[in-house]
Amino acid sequence: MSINLKDLKKFPGNKALGGQFMLLPVDTRKYTVKDVPKLPANRVQVRAIIPQSIGRPLRPFLCLVSELPDPNPKTGEADQVGFILTLRKEKQLELASDGSATVPNGERLVSHLIKVYKEKRVVNFKDAWTPSQQLKKWESVLGFITLDELDAAQITAAKNTILEGKSPKTVNNYLSALSSCFDYAIKHLHWINANPVKNVAKEAVNNEIVRYLTNDERKRFFEGLESSKSPTLKVLCHFGINTGCRKGEAHGLTWDDIDFEKNTISFTKAKRIRTCTGIDEKGEMTFERNKVTPTLKNGSKLKVISMKHLGSLRGLLLEHKLRSTSEYVFPHDTQHSFRYLLKKCNIDNFRFHDLRHSCASYLVQAKVPLLNVAHHLGQKDYNSVLRYAHLAEDVTEETGSIVANRIYGNQ
Repeated sequence: MSINLKDLKKFPGNKALGGQFMLLPVDTRKYTVKDVPKLPANRVQVRAIIPQSIGRPLRPFLCLVSELPDPNPKTGEADQVGFILTLRKEKQLELASDGSATVPNGERLVSHLIKVYKEKRVVNFKDAWTPSQQLKKWESVLGFITLDELDAAQITAAKNTILEGKSPKTVNNYLSALSSCFDYAIKHLHWINANPVKNVAKEAVNNEIVRYLTNDERKRFFEGLESSKSPTLKVLCHFGINTGCRKGEAHGLTWDDIDFEKNTISFTKAKRIRTCTGIDEKGEMTFERNKVTPTLKNGSKLKVISMKHLGSLRGLLLEHKLRSTSEYVFPHDTQHSFRYLLKKCNIDNFRFHDLRHSCASYLVQAKVPLLNVAHHLGQKDYNSVLRYAHLAEDVTEETGSIVANRIYGNQ
């Protein structure tokens, strides 16, 4: 049976607790260690014992005995010692962060590694938001495990917990973020010798499966849009399925990119990203919103969509511009509204990116040459797109007309 430290009358003495923590009276001026069995649990504190290479051990406060978990009434078991040791590890890592204590490699937690990796590497990433959020999820389930204890089975179990229902590509992206963190621990910190993520099987990604709106789904989808309370969502969805743009391209679009006189939409920016601006007092990363990354380094247009045959979309954009107070065409994320729309329309397993697949599918079904479809979507590397840039306007007039006719009928 495990020790019940709340039963202070049976307190065996600090020597019986080992050399990692000890119990002391809260009021050490009035009471001594010998008085601990006589005191109430809320008047006795638990302190860690953290040896140092030089000098006396540190003895930081962890909690009151009254705050320890209660034993199970049936079994009498209570992992009070495990609870205390977890607090001790957290305190040791906290002290190590400001140089007050040293931590043996075998006692370092995953949470400590993630914290250091964020502060040393992630803060310098161009788009630091995504990896910081991915690592935050991993930390929520793996943070209290030591680096030496962590194995592929634990990572797999954590993956199944936090990433249930996510696409294979998303799962693999999360695994890559965690793997990069452990690679950093090996190459730069020298805390471990092997990367446990390397032994976790990646999800099979089938890029041949394309999800797009069927005829029946498309009808329900646009009927739902008409009754939506979000005018921005309505314009964004029409925009996405007509142009086949990526969500990041849509959110990076400014009103200067739309020429209503020439009837063109120029995609010159990839997306708005959140760049890390530093670390706050709590050790959390702070971010700058709405920073735009150019699609091409020289500022050249990645693709130009003609609105000559997209009368419905042009009208929606003009109305949207009259309501807009931002330089961005779509300044706000409509993810929640989009999910609600799909639920209302009874459309499953569909993402905003699948509007792009829908656009491409309609063009291919209409026997548009694949090269023309690639132009309409901007679905080439930079050199390939620039090679055919002189064809873009003629091609997109034709393809834009086909998409519009498929979606809305003759205009």
